[in-house]
Amino acid sequence: MRRTPTKSLSSAAVLILLLAVRWSHSISLSPQEANQFLSRHRRANQVFEETKQGHLERECVEERCTKEEAREVFENDPETDYFYPKYLACVEKFGDAEKKKHDLITCVHNIPDQCSPSPCNARGTVRCEDKKGDFLCHCFTGWSGARCDKDVDECSKRNGGCDHECNNTMGSYRCSCHQGYMLVGRHMCNDVDECEDPGVCGTARCENKNGSYDCLCDNGYVYDNETKSCVDVDECETSVCAEECLNTPGSFRCFCDGRQGMKLGQDLRSCKPITPCMTPSLKRNSRSLYLGRMFSGVPVVRLRFRRRIQTGFSAEFDFRTYDPEGVIFFAGGHLNSSWIVLAMHNGKLELQLKYGAVSRVTSSGPVVNDGQWRKISVEEQGRSLVIKIDREAVMKIAVNGDLFTLKKGMHELNLTVGGVPFKEDGLVNQVNPRLDGCMKEWRWLTGEDTSIQETIRSNDNMQCFSTEDPGAYYPGTGFALFNISYDTSQNLTVHLTLRPTSSIGVLFALVHQDRVPLSIALADYHPSTDEWRDYVLVSVGDTIIASSPAPLCDGLSHDSQGHDLSKPDAAAGRWPDWT
Repeated sequence: MRRTPTKSLSSAAVLILLLAVRWSHSISLSPQEANQFLSRHRRANQVFEETKQGHLERECVEERCTKEEAREVFENDPETDYFYPKYLACVEKFGDAEKKKHDLITCVHNIPDQCSPSPCNARGTVRCEDKKGDFLCHCFTGWSGARCDKDVDECSKRNGGCDHECNNTMGSYRCSCHQGYMLVGRHMCNDVDECEDPGVCGTARCENKNGSYDCLCDNGYVYDNETKSCVDVDECETSVCAEECLNTPGSFRCFCDGRQGMKLGQDLRSCKPITPCMTPSLKRNSRSLYLGRMFSGVPVVRLRFRRRIQTGFSAEFDFRTYDPEGVIFFAGGHLNSSWIVLAMHNGKLELQLKYGAVSRVTSSGPVVNDGQWRKISVEEQGRSLVIKIDREAVMKIAVNGDLFTLKKGMHELNLTVGGVPFKEDGLVNQVNPRLDGCMKEWRWLTGEDTSIQETIRSNDNMQCFSTEDPGAYYPGTGFALFNISYDTSQNLTVHLTLRPTSSIGVLFALVHQDRVPLSIALADYHPSTDEWRDYVLVSVGDTIIASSPAPLCDGLSHDSQGHDLSKPDAAAGRWPDWT
């Protein structure tokens, strides 16, 4: 027999004392009888085992218990049958009870209560009930299943009682109504009278309907949902304009195609021809080649020379330009072989060359972008390239290689005029390849390009004007396009020098996709003031933000000093003077 813990002995002593006090009036024992009673060999604390359910720790932790002794703790077979195999597993895992290991105590104490920890779904469970070797989960409404983990779909039966839509949620459901209705209580949907809101239709008249409403306007107007107002009917649908029509709130505007030489008439609907205020000299020189015809920088002429016997390269031509930068010609093989490029840079001739791994850029000689004719020549002399202006050498460059490439027994050389046959970033020194210039009296190698001369004679667009001034000529049927992208916001300064041949036309425009954020144009009519007069108009989209009377169609050149369009004077409607 083992010794009972002090706490248990104290409790037993108190109980014995109480029992002794209670029974003292009816039971009396002699000292011998009392000694005989106390000396009986019983299990420790047997009084409690006989009077109440055995204590689990005392029976099965302090000492190993039998299944019968475990039965005394639970006082029923289901819990005993559930407990005892798991009890033996705890003893086997954590050792003999005599060692009183803490893990053994924890293991044994956790066996009987089926709800610790709870096997039930916490979200769907009211409480967990221990069922003597089993458990019972009591579910909230909307949950089902042995562990209260299955949602009840209330919407599957009679739509959950909802008038319109039933939306099932975890453990519940929610009724919702169609647009134009509101939920009353939990299930009913009533029509919303939107017309009770005085601003629902703005300036229009509101008419309520079941689940909806209409905004009504007087005849001749239509309702605009965005502005909540009645706007004028689109007259452009009735073809009121001779050409293009733009509808505006309460009105409309007509436009004519200036690229076809037409402008708006005095009735603001018809179109009539634009009358030039001056006639420019448009005579062409059929023996000249215009280098700026392909504004994209693509060469205007491509030639290929093939020789059985290797010869040196030579080129000679008359050249004039006002342009400070651009490519005159390219000669050689391809990007990764030997080649030379004669270009304009900062108003002077520049020679870029690449012979194998050697690259070089040389610029020398006088400024030649003054519009005067000059005879330019480039010639291979031994292992040197000599560049002359008006028969005077301005550059002599030592080279080590050949411009001709040997292919299948033939010596080949590619030559392009007005551009390079590869992307411009392949140049040794980055320059804008587009060149507004003119060339005549050219001779490439031995002058064998009669077919090109015939092509130029039959194509006016390849010919230069006989008379030229500084600047570019735009006949009004096309435009120059620059693709520009900015990572950060930029201020824009525009400096224009022009001599217009008419008082109508767009001078400059920023275009993004199908929008025109900014434009500068000449016009003979101001739509805001309804005045017929020559103007320079600055517009953002369709809104004129600045204007100035400017009678520029007088045959003279006019200059506008650089003007920052972000400054307040432009937004206030003022524009710098033209001189």
